[in-house]
Amino acid sequence: MTRGEFRQRPGGVIRVILAVGLTALLAACGTRHPPPPEPAPAPQAHAPASCFATLDARGIGYERVPDFHTADGCGIDQAIRVDRSAVPWNRPAMVACSFELVEWDFETKVVQPIAWRIFKRHVSKLIHAGTYDCRGERGGNPSRLSQHAFGKAIDLLGFEIDDGTTISVRRDWVGETAKAQFLHDVAKGACKLFDVVLTPYSNALHQDHIHMDTGPYKLCGM
Repeated sequence: MTRGEFRQRPGGVIRVILAVGLTALLAACGTRHPPPPEPAPAPQAHAPASCFATLDARGIGYERVPDFHTADGCGIDQAIRVDRSAVPWNRPAMVACSFELVEWDFETKVVQPIAWRIFKRHVSKLIHAGTYDCRGERGGNPSRLSQHAFGKAIDLLGFEIDDGTTISVRRDWVGETAKAQFLHDVAKGACKLFDVVLTPYSNALHQDHIHMDTGPYKLCGM
């Protein structure tokens, strides 16, 4: 063994000791500081349980029906059959739970206040022509499914107020009467809650009803 070899060996041993110590230190740090857990997914808006609980709290008359989807792309999630929202309907109709929440707001925050302001009466019945219908849009884009196909639309024919008077879109939309004013104000109020509102001003297909939906598009026919 030469003098040079003897001098190099202690340095090599020290490097080995340092490397082993550094590895142990890193391992110890890894066990003391584990990576943070993945964040929990955000809750979905209008989750089924909360939506139905809201219907119950508002006193809405409905029946839960099975969700369904058709080969044509139609169908309803959180499906219900409503016979009474804030006021009775002329006949039961099937809609999505989330749509009914907006419909209830429409009846309580738009329809009833306007009826009281104009007639000093309350609306006692909502008269509609239908809700769910597996079909395309009528007029604008017939190849695109209507929001009726998802239970997110209603065609409103008119109302009955508590003295037995009826208000009809077909008969009362045109003119300077209190009934016409009521219908116009109701349609304007609907535009603040629904995404699409179509009226007799929109096209010939809506001369007898007001279409209201909660779809992905925005349009106010007033």
